[in-house]
Amino acid sequence: MKTDTGSREVTAEGAQGPREVLESDLEARCISVVVAGAHYAMHLDDVQEVLGLRPLTRVFHSPAAIAGVTSLRGDVLPVLDLGVLLGAGSSGRGNDARVLVVRDGTKRRAGLLVDALAGLREIPEAGLEALPSTLSPAVRELSEGVIADSPACVVLRVSALLSASQIAPAVAVAGAD
Repeated sequence: MKTDTGSREVTAEGAQGPREVLESDLEARCISVVVAGAHYAMHLDDVQEVLGLRPLTRVFHSPAAIAGVTSLRGDVLPVLDLGVLLGAGSSGRGNDARVLVVRDGTKRRAGLLVDALAGLREIPEAGLEALPSTLSPAVRELSEGVIADSPACVVLRVSALLSASQIAPAVAVAGAD
């Protein structure tokens, strides 16, 4: 079945068949997560996949923001503790904890340890709201704006997360092929 929705075309073949996902759809949607009770989001096109919590191997002498490494289809994947990066303490300790595998425009990728998934969020046509002055400097540095609809959600820049000074060398090594 093929339908035209204004300027967008969507292809679907039922529950089992492929569905065309347009790049503009990915840019306008975010995956929302919970870290220390607060809602954060990342653009859907920066998220490769979502994994259940899996065993992590702690890396000797690594910064606290690096929760460890795990194997993803034979590749070593560094897993970052998003709570520590945001200055909110350690995350990923409950039954709903997940690892989001994210990537930026380069070949860098990493897992982000979060407390829970909160679903998909649409970026309003008017765009993101400005960051409030009450956010900590650590969060402001990693963010691009806010989806103001309740619950408010801070949209994080994956490239900034993967370039954070405390973890950039470990991600660069793991992402180099």
